[in-house]
Amino acid sequence: MDNSIGKRAGRGIAYIFIASLVLAACSPSAMGQTAQPATPAVIPATPTPTAEPPKTLVICAGEEPSSLFLYGNPTASAWSVLESIYDGPIDTVNYEPEPVILDELPTQANGGVTLSAASVSGGELVANTEGDVVTLEKGTRVFPDGCTSNDCAVDWDGTSAISLTQMTATFTLKPGIKWSDGSILTADDSVYSYTIAADPALPNSKSLVEKTAAYTAKDAQTVVWTGVPGYLTQNPAAFFFSPLPKNQLQQLAPADMLTAGQTAQKPMGWGAYTIEEWVPGDHIRMVKNLNYFRAAEGLPKYDVVVYRFVGSNPASGLLPLVNGECDVMDTSVDLDNQVQAVIDLQQKGKINAQFGQGPEWELLNFGIKPASYDDAYNPYADRQDIFGDVRTRKAIAYCIDREGIAAQLYSGKSSVPATYLPPNHPYLDASLSPIVYDPEQGKALLDEVGWKDADGDPSTPRKSVGVTNVLNGTVLSLSYYATQSDLHGQVAESIQSSLKSCGVEVKINLEPVAQVYAPAPDGPIFGRNFDLAELAWTVGRFPPCYLYSTSEIPTAKNSWLGTKFGGVNFGGYSNPAYDAACSSQLSAGLSADEFQSANLAVQQILFGDLPVIPLFYHVHVLATRPDLCGASLDVSSRSGLKNIESYNTADSCN
Repeated sequence: MDNSIGKRAGRGIAYIFIASLVLAACSPSAMGQTAQPATPAVIPATPTPTAEPPKTLVICAGEEPSSLFLYGNPTASAWSVLESIYDGPIDTVNYEPEPVILDELPTQANGGVTLSAASVSGGELVANTEGDVVTLEKGTRVFPDGCTSNDCAVDWDGTSAISLTQMTATFTLKPGIKWSDGSILTADDSVYSYTIAADPALPNSKSLVEKTAAYTAKDAQTVVWTGVPGYLTQNPAAFFFSPLPKNQLQQLAPADMLTAGQTAQKPMGWGAYTIEEWVPGDHIRMVKNLNYFRAAEGLPKYDVVVYRFVGSNPASGLLPLVNGECDVMDTSVDLDNQVQAVIDLQQKGKINAQFGQGPEWELLNFGIKPASYDDAYNPYADRQDIFGDVRTRKAIAYCIDREGIAAQLYSGKSSVPATYLPPNHPYLDASLSPIVYDPEQGKALLDEVGWKDADGDPSTPRKSVGVTNVLNGTVLSLSYYATQSDLHGQVAESIQSSLKSCGVEVKINLEPVAQVYAPAPDGPIFGRNFDLAELAWTVGRFPPCYLYSTSEIPTAKNSWLGTKFGGVNFGGYSNPAYDAACSSQLSAGLSADEFQSANLAVQQILFGDLPVIPLFYHVHVLATRPDLCGASLDVSSRSGLKNIESYNTADSCN
């Protein structure tokens, strides 16, 4: 053995021995204490982090959707859910389209819209200048090659060779859009959606499909729409078909998609959330889509969204929102009859609310020309021609306190329309102001026409004395039709009271929907057999001038359906100048100037002739907890939850 190693080993043993003596001297027994068993050293445990609960947003919805299938005619509540599943693909902001998953919307200026020549022959399908798909025949008015406005349109002579202007729009997807399962969303998914939309087994409108000659994928990111020859539109964005996941659904028959789980109950999207569970009659629970294309922006802000079904007009009113059961009351919960309660709670800081007017507007239709006049007006057999004189219609407008009705119903959140467009509509003629409530002016006009208060008693109706086309002694007593509802009851009674003060008697008929809108010729509305009729219309991006076109008067000759739009001119109003302006609007092609000029003319004629009295805009309400940020209401969009991915809670929403 190496002596150095032995010496080192001996010293090591000695050190251990001395150390043991020192430890023994310091032990309890050595210090006169009873020895205790050694206590093992305690190593502090590493604390387990407490899991943060998922950040949850609860939305009270007005009704449970029957289906979430894109082409199953979704209800308002269904669209509120679909906003979480699909982001866009194109949103509507103040009636104008904005791209969401597209780079931009196609225009002629950016090269996305192009025009070419398409040779056509008699008997082929083309679009006329008003955008109707028809068979080309002699007299069909069309846009020939190179023509994009009405001033160069021609009526085909039936024999000459002709080429029409054909429109193409190109849509480019933003890169990196994924379905919620992580697969790439492609142009082919949009083309697949088009084929589903075109299937005759499905109940969706085929209007866009009928105007489409071709819809193809140029590459993985690019879709190309080609219109029917002659069809020109100032809204090509309408022709991008919202994608459907082809790889997931292509084994399904389109008819089965109305009820299939992967389309009607749990459709896959690319939006902020995906459905985790649906408990019928109670709620839909959604979780954050980890493949959301805006995730890098920190969106969505909530981890979980729960849609609770509370009914369109819950008996508890706003209580679920105030007590924290829900964070948002969607517009599908009809709060329009609780506007004052919403305002009061907002002023107290208990809730926040967004209000929007339209796009629905309530109106009072004049039965200007009853159906019995269609053969010939006979004052001895037919209802008297009460409304043939526009002064009588204006007098009645002066005698109705429309501002008071709107204030009573909506506590100052609605206004009186001048014509048929909402306050923020891009085509509204803002120079027009509605007739104000002025019963004295109304009485003066009635006197001028010949409706006299012969007995000097304003509580009794006036009688005719020399009124054009009206037998003397005719009592100014009007029938009033509307469907049964609290709103119609309040409005009818207010109008009845207002008109009574001017010497106009109103007999109210509030009846079930099936009776008021019974088919012609027996139904009072479609059969054009009423004096006054209250109803509501809605407005889209383009002004619906056809509502009062002569061609849309329902008659026995056109099977009570008008010529194109279903016979919606129930009052029988007819004015050649109006018809010409409306036709110019509908056939303006790509000329924005021509369209706007005709649109303004339509509104001015409508305002002057007053075939209907616009009463008020309907009001929509989106109510939220006071600390919820990001909520906004745009009544032109398909849902009040358009930007749900941006909803968040904060001490301040600045």
